[in-house]
Amino acid sequence: MTLQIRNTDTISGIPIKKVRSFFRHLVSWHQHSFELTGLQEQLSLDKKSALALAMELEIQGYIKPPEKGLYTFTDKGEELVRASAAGKVSRQMAENALIGLLARAEQYNCDPNKLLTIEAVVVFGSFLGANEKLGDLDVAVKYRPRNPNDPDPAATALAYAERSGRHFSNIVEWISWPNTELCQILKARKRTIAIQDWHTFLRMAVGNPDHFQYKVVFGSAENVAADIRSRLKNSR
Repeated sequence: MTLQIRNTDTISGIPIKKVRSFFRHLVSWHQHSFELTGLQEQLSLDKKSALALAMELEIQGYIKPPEKGLYTFTDKGEELVRASAAGKVSRQMAENALIGLLARAEQYNCDPNKLLTIEAVVVFGSFLGANEKLGDLDVAVKYRPRNPNDPDPAATALAYAERSGRHFSNIVEWISWPNTELCQILKARKRTIAIQDWHTFLRMAVGNPDHFQYKVVFGSAENVAADIRSRLKNSR
């Protein structure tokens, strides 16, 4: 179930949505920990404020005590990554949102100009329950480079981003534009849809293999199950 937050919620005086954005930024790069300097820089805080925020995040159970300068997400911290500030939606609205997302996934894969290929889409969370009111449509998307033989994928991504005509504030945003664009296309500005990182989905599936429920709605169910088994094997 998606954690619900309010727009007015704060942690150590910092809007919780800004903290969530920082956590999501880390997860988008497959990182589930951070140093104090990273927190300070990303949220434009002075050292004292960053330390106060880190302490409060630890007290509230979002991160573990630092080890060698690294603060690591707890399960509650992972939930904050997926948290929604939107109100409840009807099941019909969520079903319609899923139909639209799957159509956009098909369209994306048919576009030869895109750099990525969507391999799988899974749904999980409250959508798989029986309630008529849902927190969000929780989905995870697996994708891969369309051209696995590209000799310089970074250069290709930079050129692709430049052709978009968009402004990027740093090289990370620039080079990750193909990934960001894919998620934006699938989401289509629908607040109903919450797209989660594939590695986060695998962490959830492995963390509670006997009770975590998901449904593959695009791609191979066998391949998704194999991903989970591989992650489970490597985590032991």
